[in-house]
Amino acid sequence: MKPKLVCHPHYARTIDSPEEVERLLAAGWVLAAGWVLAAPKPKDAKRFRIKRELRRAAGWLQLSLWVPPEHIEAIRSARLDGESYIALFIRLVNEQSPPCKKPE
Repeated sequence: MKPKLVCHPHYARTIDSPEEVERLLAAGWVLAAGWVLAAPKPKDAKRFRIKRELRRAAGWLQLSLWVPPEHIEAIRSARLDGESYIALFIRLVNEQSPPCKKPE
């Protein structure tokens, strides 16, 4: 990490530890002129980051799916009443191929 100059009234320090910079900023210090303060992190950010890391370690895959406008109506009509899009996706995949066997 590039060292940052943090200031408190009548005192300034150069810090190169991200944890120390965060601790001092939380205690009321400010970054010296020319530095931009980062947007505050939500209080759940650490919990969400840990969950993502655990899911990746467990083999989960995060997907983002973009559907062309001409296929949206076909997808909506394929959904059953109350069925989520992920449930629709899994159902259609299972119809095309048998479900995977769980390891014993």
